[in-house]
Amino acid sequence: MVTKLKLAAYALVLLALAHPALAPPVLGALGVLFGALLTVAGWGLANPSLILTIAAGLTLTRVFPGIPPWLGRALVVSVAVVFPRTA
Repeated sequence: MVTKLKLAAYALVLLALAHPALAPPVLGALGVLFGALLTVAGWGLANPSLILTIAAGLTLTRVFPGIPPWLGRALVVSVAVVFPRTA
């Protein structure tokens, strides 16, 4: 895995040397993508109750053929805990 990342980094450096005008927009786009990934990961880590409730709900829907009726109520309560003003 590390060697693939090194090869990709070398390829990006060579492309930046070959086309210097494209380097700033490409680096900007990569920075925005990395920032979006960090934002999603940070939000998920900041709201574990909602993430765990969604994961439990997905697990239960796979185990049981029908969705349990209390699952919707549990999701609403979890959203109310994370976002108290929207409930």
